[in-house]
Amino acid sequence: MVNDKKLLFKDRVVVITGGGGGLGKVYAIEFAKRGAKVVVNDLGGSVEGSGKKSASPADVVVKEIVDKYRGTAVANYNSVTTEGKEIIQTAIKNYGRVDILINNAGILRDVSFARMSPEQFNSVIDVHLNGAYQLTKAAWPYMRDQRYGRIINTASPAGLYGNYGQANYSAAKLGLVGLGETLAKEGYKYNITVNSIAPLARSRMTEGVIPPHILQQLGPEKIAPLVLYLTHESTKITNSIFELAAGYFGQIRWERSSGQIFNPNSETFTPEAVLHRWSSVVDFKHDKPFKGVEHPNQLADYNKLITAAKQLPDSNPQGPVNINSLKGKIVIVTGAGSGLGRSHALWFARYGSKVVVNDLSDPQCVVDEINSLYGKGEIVAIKDIHNVVTESKEIIETALQKFGRVDVLVNNAGILRDRSFLKMSDAEWDMVLKVHLYSTFNMCKAVWPVFLKQHSGFILNTTSTSGIYGNFGQANYAAAKAAILGFSRTLAIEGLKKNIIVNAIAPHAETAMTKTIFSEKELANHFDPSQVSPFVVLLCSKELQKKQESGKLVTGQLFEVGGGWCGQTRWQRSPGFVSLSEQITPEIIRDNFSKITDFPAPTSTHPNSTQESSMSILQSVQNAQYKANSDLIFDYNYKDCILYNLGIGCDTSQMKYVYENDPEFQVLPTFGVVPSLNSSGQLGLDKLVDNFNYSMLLHGEQYLHLFQSPMKTSARLRTVAKPVQVIEKAHKAAIVVGGFKTYDVDTNELVAYNEGTYFIRGASVPEGKVIPGTNRPSFAIQQFVAPVDKSPDYEFEVVTDENQALIYRLSGDFNPLHIDSKLAKAVKFPKPILHGLCTLGISCKVLLEKFGAFSELKVRFTNVVFPGDKLKVRAWKVRSRIVIFQTIDVSRGGIVVLDNAAIKLSEPESKL
Repeated sequence: MVNDKKLLFKDRVVVITGGGGGLGKVYAIEFAKRGAKVVVNDLGGSVEGSGKKSASPADVVVKEIVDKYRGTAVANYNSVTTEGKEIIQTAIKNYGRVDILINNAGILRDVSFARMSPEQFNSVIDVHLNGAYQLTKAAWPYMRDQRYGRIINTASPAGLYGNYGQANYSAAKLGLVGLGETLAKEGYKYNITVNSIAPLARSRMTEGVIPPHILQQLGPEKIAPLVLYLTHESTKITNSIFELAAGYFGQIRWERSSGQIFNPNSETFTPEAVLHRWSSVVDFKHDKPFKGVEHPNQLADYNKLITAAKQLPDSNPQGPVNINSLKGKIVIVTGAGSGLGRSHALWFARYGSKVVVNDLSDPQCVVDEINSLYGKGEIVAIKDIHNVVTESKEIIETALQKFGRVDVLVNNAGILRDRSFLKMSDAEWDMVLKVHLYSTFNMCKAVWPVFLKQHSGFILNTTSTSGIYGNFGQANYAAAKAAILGFSRTLAIEGLKKNIIVNAIAPHAETAMTKTIFSEKELANHFDPSQVSPFVVLLCSKELQKKQESGKLVTGQLFEVGGGWCGQTRWQRSPGFVSLSEQITPEIIRDNFSKITDFPAPTSTHPNSTQESSMSILQSVQNAQYKANSDLIFDYNYKDCILYNLGIGCDTSQMKYVYENDPEFQVLPTFGVVPSLNSSGQLGLDKLVDNFNYSMLLHGEQYLHLFQSPMKTSARLRTVAKPVQVIEKAHKAAIVVGGFKTYDVDTNELVAYNEGTYFIRGASVPEGKVIPGTNRPSFAIQQFVAPVDKSPDYEFEVVTDENQALIYRLSGDFNPLHIDSKLAKAVKFPKPILHGLCTLGISCKVLLEKFGAFSELKVRFTNVVFPGDKLKVRAWKVRSRIVIFQTIDVSRGGIVVLDNAAIKLSEPESKL
């Protein structure tokens, strides 16, 4: 039964930070249109956070709400970083309550980590994470007292997956998720729901970062419906994360592997033992008796796991590989005076490393212990008592002065200041963030130049299950630890080309810090720190990286470990729901919410990067569009024919191509590729291969068979697409060949058959997805090598027009790469490029005029052409009906732009 009840917010009071533009403005208007009283907060200034306070953005939105929609709203200009209480007080003074808080304010300070200043890091954390804390802290008592509240934290794909140049932003955005998960648990019994969204939307922050043709699909009006639904009084969902863009709405959740257990009491619980079973640690199969794959909102049942682990044989199999790469390496471990840090330091020394034992409390006893056990008369451990927050450079300098280099940094120092969110003080919030998050930033920042110079290094950052899942009474700790994970993932991306490996672990161990929060059962099981350290040592070894058969390094990953169990944790995203409605409403979200939160096994995905996530979302939208338009008719007439011919370079000297009343009026044969241009979405490329990324796709080859020649100058056509070959190339790329049959709707006759060959770099094709392509046309798979020992039978030069791409794109390929100079430069071209199919059309027009009509053509695109370049077409007639050709760009030194190319003439007795 359809629920036609409209979701209203009559008399609800909504506070929206960053409400003067972009997403915030749309939120404010949509809430007001449905009866809410809105506080529009905006400091003004630029997206970078610079500039003076400006009342105008918030005032403009309020004026629009009042004048245009007859709504109720008030402006607020306070800073989220220092004046959160004042923002909430604006709601209380004007409307007497606060029901909904949208933490939306943000700034960008994008810069590579090597160049990022502490100020650039701190300012982004302040606005996003500390600002959300300030606002939520101020609103929390009112929401608790009225036993009602709805909170949305605005995360980002950059926080979930990391993103180059956004170490600060990634940290802040995932920190918001950790904060939200904790608040959801604390607010549950008070009817306060807290959810996080990771939108990809058009705003001041995304313009200039995302290509314009993608931005067109990313209107903030497509984000607001989910936010309104999640904050409605009828919605009870909480502690959830959603990705959304362009009409796509999907839930994302944690997925924890079954992992592997080892006997933790055995001397044979070593890095070698874990390495030997590594594939079992990171697989996500439901075949382990001790634990299945989970989608948790809390830490694993370690009591159950350690019980099972202790029942294993005393000897853990060691495997054939010894860990030797750490011998002589210099390791810094912070917080190493006791607990986990002490254990890590001892284990690194056991494997031949020299260790800097850092702790604010004098760690000399640990240093003496290490030197006694592993020194053999040599100093292998030294102490350092500098403060990780304020003296990070000095810690690195200690290692350099004593040992001359640094190879491994383990950020382990930490404190707890647990308290319910209602009672948590600002000092407790600040202190935990400084010791955990800021110290991690400072230590990594101090060691980064050393690693860049060495072209190598390992960083292991310590997060927590509280950061991954949230935990009651640990809003500060959860936010800091989640932020460390987001930060680590960006560092891993930036360090990859410099051979800098960065990972994060969430350890479960009894230490002085955790002992106060462990249950009696956990204390009885005694989760010793030594049950974590073998895994830490392995993550910092070269042997682990060499074991990867896929060739992909173990970096940017998250692991949970303790009590003899080791497992990996990753994201899982639902297939989601796509709305193609021009005006998506909260009611549409409500009626399809089960689809958004459903995780069917075959179609749920595991995004691993911001690019992969964003492109797969847009692919889902595109697939939905193609599915909705599966019966879309390509209806063309003489105007379309003339436009295509003009795009290929025809003019008034060739009236049969540009004048519909000419007795020989016709469309060029390569027009046969046009009806299938927008049918590639029918292939479902993201389903055909693994690790699909639209941005890594190249159109490599084109084949065309014309069954009507010449084509009609007006018709109604329908194209049906299917994959005809899917294979993997040298473990580096997937090759997908799509077959496109184009029919005349009125006669049902086959007009043309196209094949497009697509190379998808970085994608793979598992055995079950391979399509061998055994039934492809012989002409499509034949190699046509241009003769090197014979002069061409024909050569012809043609100068393309500087405006040619502007005309050709109107025939259906609207990729802005062919017109937008800003986008072209963003993808490393000096200016927009000519469409490859336009170059094909130009070349085939020359061949048509020389050799006559052809029924088949095949070509490989080998380089780009810039509008205005001079092209030379070189042709060899090798058989009565076969003409091999090659097109070179004369203006760019004669580089080959079309190769492995040929046409098959329609009649044996052609010209020449």
